[in-house]
Amino acid sequence: MKNNVTRTIRSEEITIDVRICAALAANRGGEVYLAAIAPDMELTVITLDEAPGILPCFEEDDACLNLPDTSLLLCYNPAQVLKMGGKHYLTGSVILVRTNMDGEVISLTIDEVYLFQKYLESHSITLMADDQKLPCICID
Repeated sequence: MKNNVTRTIRSEEITIDVRICAALAANRGGEVYLAAIAPDMELTVITLDEAPGILPCFEEDDACLNLPDTSLLLCYNPAQVLKMGGKHYLTGSVILVRTNMDGEVISLTIDEVYLFQKYLESHSITLMADDQKLPCICID
């Protein structure tokens, strides 16, 4: 019997991959881990060094949005914000970072990745444009 697995990119039901938990749990203070998601990529844990490869303007020309009641920042390219019907939608790559009191980027915890997942579940939407599906994050 053949197992046919279809992989949905950026499904609106986002789950934390076991590898994400393993990477964060194994971190003993060395590496700084962030989370990333893009229209063509599922939620993934990345290192600080990998961030510019996903979001080229990271820590240069990016904009950041503070997630309510957290020390988490959603960093994105302001040129990839679509305004429609009075709402703003992020259409490109997004990097989730955590900062300390001095504003320095520090590693995420599993709990914070889970908070981000909950945020994405309630803010992810797929817009249709010219019969093309455009996965977005509503930031209003």
